[in-house]
Amino acid sequence: MVCAAPSFAELGGTVAKEAVQIKEQSSIVATDQTLNVYQVKMPSGTQIKEYANADGVVVAVTWQGPTLPNLKVLLGDHFDEFANRKPSSLAINRRSAAIHTDDLVVQSHGQMRSFAGFAYLPKLLPPGFNLDQIK
Repeated sequence: MVCAAPSFAELGGTVAKEAVQIKEQSSIVATDQTLNVYQVKMPSGTQIKEYANADGVVVAVTWQGPTLPNLKVLLGDHFDEFANRKPSSLAINRRSAAIHTDDLVVQSHGQMRSFAGFAYLPKLLPPGFNLDQIK
């Protein structure tokens, strides 16, 4: 028996085919634009939320659960920027890693069986967007 793991969209890509739109959070409004929220649950129980604009482009992602998702897949083309971040844009300790640049913001933290984080593309967020809606 072959089991396919659920896929999720990469940051800056389009919404994952397996993602289910979360109705109660599907209208995150920022000024005149709306972000739609989609969710994918990994077999491990970790939940990934994708925040997409009207064109279906994922501008932000969050994750929370017992395992850390594959950040290389989740961040897509932006992973190398995160992995090769400069010390001036880096905050890291044993349980967290972060980067904050004009093009990419990622914060990931956790410990065994409890991981959470978010990533977003600041230049693609709608004007007036409240970041507390995704953190």
